[in-house]
Parts: sequence; C-alpha cells; structure tokens
Amino acid sequence: MSFTPRTYEELVRDLLTTMTGGTVRETLTVEAGINEPIILQKLSKRPVRRISHIEEIRVDPEGVETKIRYTPNDYELIATGNEGLDSVKFRDRNRMPDAGSTLIINYYPVTTEPTPITDVTVGSVARTMMETFGRELATTEQQLDFVYKSAFLETATDNALDKVVALIGVNRMPAGHPVVNLKFSRILGSAGRITIPAGTVVSDGNNNRYMTLSSLVLEPYEQSREVAAGGEGPGTKEAAENTLNRPEVLIAGIAEITNPKPARRLSVRESDEELRRRTSGALHGVLHGTLDAMKFGLLSIEGVQSVSITEFPNDVPGELKVEIAYSNKTDEVFEEVQRRLKELRPAGVRIIQGEAVRKPVSVSISLTLAGRGLPEESTGLLKKEIQEKIKNHLSTLPAGGSVRQAKLAALVLENPAVVDTAVSLICEGSPPADSLSLATNEILDVKEPFEFPLIQPEEAPAPVAQTITVSAFLPLDLEPGVTGQEVNESITMAFDGFLATRSPQSPLTVDAMAAAIRDDTRFVLIREEALITVEVQDSFFQLSDGLGEYVPNQEDTFKRDEINIEIREGS
Repeated sequence: MSFTPRTYEELVRDLLTTMTGGTVRETLTVEAGINEPIILQKLSKRPVRRISHIEEIRVDPEGVETKIRYTPNDYELIATGNEGLDSVKFRDRNRMPDAGSTLIINYYPVTTEPTPITDVTVGSVARTMMETFGRELATTEQQLDFVYKSAFLETATDNALDKVVALIGVNRMPAGHPVVNLKFSRILGSAGRITIPAGTVVSDGNNNRYMTLSSLVLEPYEQSREVAAGGEGPGTKEAAENTLNRPEVLIAGIAEITNPKPARRLSVRESDEELRRRTSGALHGVLHGTLDAMKFGLLSIEGVQSVSITEFPNDVPGELKVEIAYSNKTDEVFEEVQRRLKELRPAGVRIIQGEAVRKPVSVSISLTLAGRGLPEESTGLLKKEIQEKIKNHLSTLPAGGSVRQAKLAALVLENPAVVDTAVSLICEGSPPADSLSLATNEILDVKEPFEFPLIQPEEAPAPVAQTITVSAFLPLDLEPGVTGQEVNESITMAFDGFLATRSPQSPLTVDAMAAAIRDDTRFVLIREEALITVEVQDSFFQLSDGLGEYVPNQEDTFKRDEINIEIREGS
C-alpha cells in the first residue's frame, strides 16, 4: 500500500467537481498506439458529456514521476460509435501522453443527479467553504504523508529513523562514540572475491570490540581495503594504532587485520544518511529468506565468483532459480554452498540450482609503446603484466555483466610504457569485438596465452651506424704525355673526397662520382662502362651510369676498397 498526498489545488478542484455532479480521479492506462483515439470504455459513468480535467502521470526510466496537465486546447471528445462521446483524441502529436502512462480524469457524465449548488465562482459561499475544507484536508494529508514516510528506512528522519532501525537492533551512534578504520589484507596468492559482512567483530588485547559498519568486498586483484568500524558501545575505549588484529571469527582468505591509525571519537552524532547506509549493510548480514540475504551469503563463500537469482523461473510461485559461477569449484566449496542455501532460503520455497555457463573468449591486444619502444626482455615482462590485469578483470566479471573497451584500454594504459592500445575479444563463432555483454547465466572463460599481433614504437627506431665498403671499375682514355701512375694518384684522392661528402641528401651515384674525379687535362672517363660496387653487411649493389643510387643514413661511414683503373688509350 502506498500513500500520495494531494495538493491544495487538487483537493479544491476535486471537491468542486464532486459538488456539481461530476466524477473525479478515475484512472486510465494509455495503451500502445497513442496516435489513435483513447477510448474511455473504462470510465464508470460513460457516456461522457464533458471532461473538466485530464492529467498524465509520466514515469521516466529512473522512476521519477512527472505530472502533465492537458487543457481542452490539447484534446477533443469524439464518438467512435453510436453510444455517444466515448473517446478522447489529441490534436497535436507533439503534445500527447506516452504509451503506458496513466491518465487521471475528472468528467461529467451525460446523466447526473440534480445539484442544488449552481454558483462556484470565486468568492461564492459554496466555493469559499470548499476552499476552506480543502485547506484543512491538504494539511491533514501532508501530516499523513509524514507519518507514512516515517515508517520506511529510506524516508524516515531523526527520531522516526531511530525507531525504524531499532527494529533490527541498530542504534544511532551519538557524539563521542569511538570509530576507527580497519584494514583487511588477503593471503598472498589467494584467488577469488572475499566478502566481509557488516557487523564483523575485531578486538584488541584489552577486549575492546569494534564492529564493521558496512560490508566490504575484496576483488581478486585487490590486496587490501579499509572499512569503517565502530565501537561496541559509547564506553568502548579508543584502540591504539595497529592493535585491532583479533577477529572473533576467522575469515577465509584474509591474512591480516589491523587499524593503521588509532581510533577516534565522533565530534557529532551519526547523520541520518550514515545511519541508513549502515543499517542497509546490517540488513544484509542479519536477515534470512530475502534475495539479498541469499546472494550476499553465497558471495561470502571463498570460491564463489558471482550469483544470479531469478524469481518465478517457470512462472510458478514459490520457486527461485539460483545460478552460481565458481572461481574455484571444489567439493568443500560445493558443500558449503548447499549448507548456506539451506540456511538462507525462504521457508516453503523450492530452490532450482544451476551453474553459470562458461563462455570461452580469446583476447588480442595491439600496443603502441612510448618513444622508441622497449628491449625484447622488457617487452616480454610488459606483455605478461598486461595479460594478468586483463585476465583478472575478465575472470571476475559477474554473470550478466558487460565488458567495455574503455575499461580494458584503461587497464593496459596504466603502464606508462604504453601510449595507445586496441583490445579485441574473440568468442567462438563471432567476429572480433571491442565490447561484450553476458547473459544472466554466463561468465567468461578466458583463454591463454593472449595474442599480441602488433607491438610498435611511437617513434621509428634510430638507424644503426654501418660501415659501407665501396669499390669501382673505371675505364679511361689518357691525354698524351699523362702516365697511369699520375692518374691513379689523382683519382684515388678525388674518390676519397667524394665518399667523405656522401649523405642522405647527396646519395652515391656514378654521375656524382664522375663529376668529382673529372680532370679533362689528363683523362676522359668512359662513363657507359664505369661501375661502382657498394657492399653493406651481407648485401651488395652495383651502380652504373644513369642507373641506380645508394642513399646512406646520416650515421653511416664509407670505406674505400679497390679502385680498378683500366687504361684504354694513351700512355
């Protein structure tokens, strides 16, 4: 049962309509196809003479209600048959109710009992009396609304909230109550999600007991987390730093509990919002028979990854379908699940157990590394680190969850050596995708190793300096009186100078070499037969006149090899 107070304006309008023979606050749900006339077949006193008020209650996806009032300019009464006016047609398609919304209608039927009230204008006796009565009734309904809200955890305030939470044994912490932050650390190398329920008690050597104020979940990739805790009572002594390390009940997977900072006392009493949040966590820990209690209780078992609970799976009352995804399924874990289900299930309700389907997925990751990249050994460590992060995220995804590219990219880019990435998920029978949504009974089975098809640096690697060996075959015609020894010495010096000036802007060519050694007073080079041979590591190139060139890197050096000069004519 719910209660919604009416405003003063609504009350006066309804009172005046009733006193003049009208019918008020009848509701009608708008069906699909709102462009068609809305037939008023559900109105109790049809056919209708006129409508005095139409109001739509529109609910957005977040559950927020909005009231929209329509005037006679927005609609008209029409007849769809021979039974009189029975339908409403909206004139403007841009201003009409949404399908599925509720209409509240005040109207006057064709046949009404005579009414002695004929004057309802402002200032008349009848209207003044209705306005006075409406004011008193509006005040009363506001008071009833306050009483109604005071019965619920989400809306009760102050003393009313204290009474609500007292029903499950929770009390507001006053000013001066001791509080502390407790740090829970998992066993090194342990896997799976660890859940610490609200109300977990930890004490020190002096028997000062502190209880966690909310539940805490350690995800598989988290080594430790902190949660607020409060003293057992206002008189509990303040615990010194690192003294709260004795849990009253051992928690599977937890290696250490401590308080990194000493306890302190509240300067003001606990606020309503803080009390609501703490009570919600307490409800999870103390109740049996609710869906939340079952889900929370099962998730607290080490080895259980996620839990999906469906009501009425076969459209039969009294049935619940519980599908469990295990991170580590052993006989002990399975037996604990059965015991916990038996303990937490509602009385008289049949539990249909199922196990989440494991959906195989392969992962392909392309990387762009900062600068000029990493050495091969460091790249291997980087790939291993990224694979571990992505695997942990995908493996702990609950049934019905979604994988988003933004989250995967963020995990990869946590390493400063990576400046860009593209992560693809490959499921059997489907093309690669950058996102993935699971059904409510599916979890991911991550295949290893991951693929890294492309790992490239952001900048091109620096060229490696090389020593380039150059030899040449130069056929010559000598001028009269010139000896071969003179020409050989001259060409060798000019050839060395030519090699020293080679660069990416001045490549090595036969034409450039011929220009560098040219000496018309001594010889003529037979260019069409001249050859240059370039040796670079295990490769060699031959250059001839007008055919081929070699462009060195800036860091390269040249080494002259044999220059074979062949005299064709002359001395």
